[in-house]
Amino acid sequence: MLETIYLANPRGFCAGVKYAISFVETVHANNPETPLFVRKEIVHNQRVVEEMKKKGIQFIDELTEAPDGATVIFSAHGVSPEVVNDAKNRNMRIGDATCPLVTRVHRKARNIKDTHQIIYIGHRGHDEAIGTMGEAEMFLVETEEDVVGLKGKIGTEKPLTYLMQTTLSVKDTKNIVQKIEEVFPFVEHPQKDDICYATTERQEAVSQMIASVDAMLVIGSPNSSNSVRLCQLAQKTKPSSYRITTKEEVDPNHILKNGIKVLGITAGASSPQVLVDEIVKELLSHFPNATVSLFPGSREDTMNFKLPKEMLTQY
Repeated sequence: MLETIYLANPRGFCAGVKYAISFVETVHANNPETPLFVRKEIVHNQRVVEEMKKKGIQFIDELTEAPDGATVIFSAHGVSPEVVNDAKNRNMRIGDATCPLVTRVHRKARNIKDTHQIIYIGHRGHDEAIGTMGEAEMFLVETEEDVVGLKGKIGTEKPLTYLMQTTLSVKDTKNIVQKIEEVFPFVEHPQKDDICYATTERQEAVSQMIASVDAMLVIGSPNSSNSVRLCQLAQKTKPSSYRITTKEEVDPNHILKNGIKVLGITAGASSPQVLVDEIVKELLSHFPNATVSLFPGSREDTMNFKLPKEMLTQY
């Protein structure tokens, strides 16, 4: 029987997600009569997307789904130069809601694309990876085995370095970097890795509380890379840890079957607090005697990014 629920901090929305959502809502509020399109999910959370759809904001997969001259916002995950050029050619008004930390990785890629060979540590097909890899020629690796597979493809005639997706597992990425160094001892290490502060801090929060709980419940969408990583991290120590997306997925039988008395809850960087509140309320409807509190020693995420003064660019 569930007795205690601990909430991790930090959890949920990160500064980049807040930035992207605020960007879209501000543009919409300032241009209420103008049809507004967002390319891809603004963040990887269906609840956020559905709330925006209710306001009349339209989501598209590609620019071809919007008319020439339309107002389109790029999602938090960023886009490749090819997409930007397509927007220019179609005379679109563009708002770039890319997370500033992702933009920083794009900038690094542009700065070294002519001087270095680049290995990109990321997940094939993820929106962020697609956008970043559009900036320069790169070798994508997801595992240590992928690094070994680059033997014969990378030579010593040109310096080698690496970039990484911002939402990766800190521990797994460290192992991949060590493998790169082992296979390519001439690699140049960046001054700072690209994993964002929010991903790191949320993973650290789970690591700190994992010994005090029987399992972790991660709130986040299946296409949210950082949510999936949080769940994988928890499952390495507490195998009965799991991930859900909505309150409808709350399963008291999972808790009873696995003898979970102390449950830790965290949320991916694109999961709103309202989802956490709904899921906790649903858990309490099944286990009304359970207590809910912040995990001792936890702290708030206080970072924020300011919106630009000029939010739309006419191409």
